[in-house]
Amino acid sequence: MEKRFEYRGDLAVTPLAEILVTIHRYRVPGTLTLTREGRVRQIALDDGQVVFASSNEREVSLGMHLLRQGILKPDSAREAEARRTRGGLRLGQVLLQMGILTPERLKETIAEQIREILWGAFDWDVGDVVFEIGPRRNQELVRIDLSIPEAVLEGIRRTADVKRIVQRLGSGQTILERTQGPLLALFSAADQAFYQKIDGRTPIQVLCARGPLTVPENARLLYAFFCLGLVRRLRGSGGRVRKIQYKTEGGNLGN
Repeated sequence: MEKRFEYRGDLAVTPLAEILVTIHRYRVPGTLTLTREGRVRQIALDDGQVVFASSNEREVSLGMHLLRQGILKPDSAREAEARRTRGGLRLGQVLLQMGILTPERLKETIAEQIREILWGAFDWDVGDVVFEIGPRRNQELVRIDLSIPEAVLEGIRRTADVKRIVQRLGSGQTILERTQGPLLALFSAADQAFYQKIDGRTPIQVLCARGPLTVPENARLLYAFFCLGLVRRLRGSGGRVRKIQYKTEGGNLGN
């Protein structure tokens, strides 16, 4: 049996955003599998794009997604599940037969579900990671074809744990400097104006207070710049000079 090349990692050591950027650098196709406590999420990558994501978690299944959206009612969900079990069909096929979804709406809904699985994976702070290089054997009917840098940016914007993001940058007193690069075009005009304030002298804590958004959102932006290679830490600036507190809706975010 042919042995396929694999990369193994740990989300507690390297967050998903940074793993994806590394994979993007080499532009190799493959499947990224995240595992923790029996939960599995898979992200399929091809030609620098995220093309598909799946999970064995019931809470992000197609049925649960449709229930949350109000498209599928509990009674209809039970009937659809019974039909699926009896016929050995996919839920989407059953929903088409029942007239609950049109083919076009089914594709749109599956694409929404794929994105939900993908964005949620950015909040996994622990878990084993395996990246198996090679084309995906099963070609899915629905692809999202989202560039990896775009996926990383949006995933970071949705990340709940801002404290971990700041820790990945260093500390509140860490100094960043711009490195420029084509990926700056992914950001809005306001984000790019914030980027210009990174001057190699101003610490992260001050930058977050000066940004166009809230402090947590500005911290996410700085981390996105960092992951996408648009900024770097200055040598010797990563030390923990003093404890800082970021105010969030959930309370204080210490660093």
